[in-house]
Amino acid sequence: MNDIFIYMKTKILIIICLFLISVTISAQQAPISTIFVENPFVFNPAIAGTDNGFRMRLNSRMQWMGFGDGPITNTLSVHGPHQVRPMGYGGNLSVDNTGPISTIKASGTYAHNIFITSDVRASFGLNLGFIQFRADGTLFELPDPNVIDASVQHSVMSNFKPDAGAGVYVYHFDWFFGLSAQQLFGSNLTLSDNPEKATNQANNLKTHFYGYGGYRFYFINKMVIEPSVLVRKIAVLPMQMDVIARVIYDKQFWGGISTRYTFDPNKPFDDICLIFGYIHERRLYFSVAWDFTFAKIRSYTAGTMELVVGYNFDDLKRGR
Repeated sequence: MNDIFIYMKTKILIIICLFLISVTISAQQAPISTIFVENPFVFNPAIAGTDNGFRMRLNSRMQWMGFGDGPITNTLSVHGPHQVRPMGYGGNLSVDNTGPISTIKASGTYAHNIFITSDVRASFGLNLGFIQFRADGTLFELPDPNVIDASVQHSVMSNFKPDAGAGVYVYHFDWFFGLSAQQLFGSNLTLSDNPEKATNQANNLKTHFYGYGGYRFYFINKMVIEPSVLVRKIAVLPMQMDVIARVIYDKQFWGGISTRYTFDPNKPFDDICLIFGYIHERRLYFSVAWDFTFAKIRSYTAGTMELVVGYNFDDLKRGR
């Protein structure tokens, strides 16, 4: 029985990998994050410069733990304001691995900030970089050699393309709202030498659209309740929405719950997540989330864990 399970799991993984190699996927091409509220700069470049000092965050997301070769995404981001001018800058580096499939993204960001009113600001950001997609056929471990073509199994294929994103972010002490888009170039990402496949529109990177917002309710006992929402949309997929409700105490401890909803009648609720965080002396930053999935894969996995560690550098500007 155990051999059958291992065989079936391997077959499923191979199918997923081949699906990604052809890039004719009907799934999210950009990694998602449960703790999106902890580092929205990853999907919205307009966040750069909206804090008073530089912020560094390292996200690590381990999906489908216990399944074997589940997606693992690590993202390092740094951003902050110019000391004098109303602008911000920073960069992101993301590495996403699913067994023999890997994607590397890197980008630099510029943002310009303006006052709308005395206590409301807007920021406009742009990032520019590259994406590298790689498939290492030598890492395929197959119980049946006929599952995949030998030419794929014994080769390493990669593709390198430019990438870009843009966003706008409006914020106040009590609320925040942003719109952004990633993978604007729609680059054709194929690992085939076949001219027909190389020009197939189905192989193009799809633009991802994001809407992000939230509100802070302040209480006299240093307590803040912060609900927030992230909406994702890709042209070929149903819209997906994450909702988080956090309780923050003294800007130091927080805990909350999150759920992911897909606007698809066949699978509305994807996950429910628990979130905890702590910041030490307003500098060292730590947050963890644990996702419990409702998908069919739940019988084979303990869930998904995401960690965020970071550091807040000295303020360059006074509170705004």
